[in-house]
Amino acid sequence: MDRAMITRRHFFQGLIGASTFAFIGSLLSACGSNQEPTRTTVPSTPAFTPATGTSPSPTAVPSPTSAATPTAVPTISRTRKLKMRVALATEEAGNFIAVEKGFFKDVGLDVELVTTQGTPGEVIPLVAVGQLDLFSGAIQAALVNARTQGVEVTIVAGEGALRRGNVFHAYAVTKQLYDQGVRSVSDLRGRTLAMPSDAGIDLLELKKVLESGSLTLDDVKLQLIRLPDMPTALQNGAVEAAELVEPYATIATKQLDAAVPIVAGDAIVDIVGDNFPISVIVVGPPMLKDPALLEAFLVGYLRGARYYLQALKDPAVRAEVVAILKNRTPLKDDKLYEQMTWPGVSADGTFDIAKLEEAQQLWKQRGKIQQTVPVDQLVDFRFVTNAAKQI
Repeated sequence: MDRAMITRRHFFQGLIGASTFAFIGSLLSACGSNQEPTRTTVPSTPAFTPATGTSPSPTAVPSPTSAATPTAVPTISRTRKLKMRVALATEEAGNFIAVEKGFFKDVGLDVELVTTQGTPGEVIPLVAVGQLDLFSGAIQAALVNARTQGVEVTIVAGEGALRRGNVFHAYAVTKQLYDQGVRSVSDLRGRTLAMPSDAGIDLLELKKVLESGSLTLDDVKLQLIRLPDMPTALQNGAVEAAELVEPYATIATKQLDAAVPIVAGDAIVDIVGDNFPISVIVVGPPMLKDPALLEAFLVGYLRGARYYLQALKDPAVRAEVVAILKNRTPLKDDKLYEQMTWPGVSADGTFDIAKLEEAQQLWKQRGKIQQTVPVDQLVDFRFVTNAAKQI
């Protein structure tokens, strides 16, 4: 069985002994279930098959505080093995590159990238108890719910972001509706709009996009659909509009000709702001209590992320990164890499934490969390800031 496609059942059986199942179950309840559906399933199109095997300067933000004290230089006395859960998304490229280019090995780490079919709410408990060392994924309300239940998971770095020139989201309507004159956000009133989750930070993004057309979230009919299924849903009219994420935006709008964007590219940044965070790296107490180990990981990751950013400008590096992504993700089609908008990635691993304040207020209004959590309990950028100084 391919290690990159470990099922949730085998993952639990392989990693967790019977003595920890009761604790994991209680944490699963704490983290909640209104999470993003898995992004590892592949759309039923010939272009996208299952896996087998200039960016602007980042905006400086204040670093939240934490009880842990990072060291000045990561010191790993022996090779350490880490298990990291990834969602096989393109915006996680820094991790894939760091593994294949040896950036993690350079700092004394053997990082194993694994996937599960579980939601972020199901992955969080594994990190909290140290069965996984860290994970990568979209920002979800589950992180807040975990914290309010005493599960200490912390965002230590930002990954994918909506950055000017590299906005990998698009809001589109069916080709039929577009031809009938549905051309703007205000025309979405009363329409069925597909989203991958109603408990992620992209709900805040959608709220802001709708507000640009004088609409609210209550003015559209949200329908939760897995990202890989959205192109087909638009093509057969199951939904009228969708928030599309690459490469599904390109599949829907260019390959299937099933939809037409009404807000895309830098127009989204104009609405939501630059470096809008989408995915992050999260750790639990075991990693936080080993600052040298955590900083070493982040040094390797940032080297990978910056190599990815070079690929956006250098064709030779781009070809190498495409090969790595084809090896590590379900995206195998060279034409899609040529056509799609590559995700933005934070060069220093930070983002504007005020967006988490806004997201929490929205999640609370929508009943996804019961109470908000101070951002300095959710985020600690000091480790990634120290790591950036060593590159």
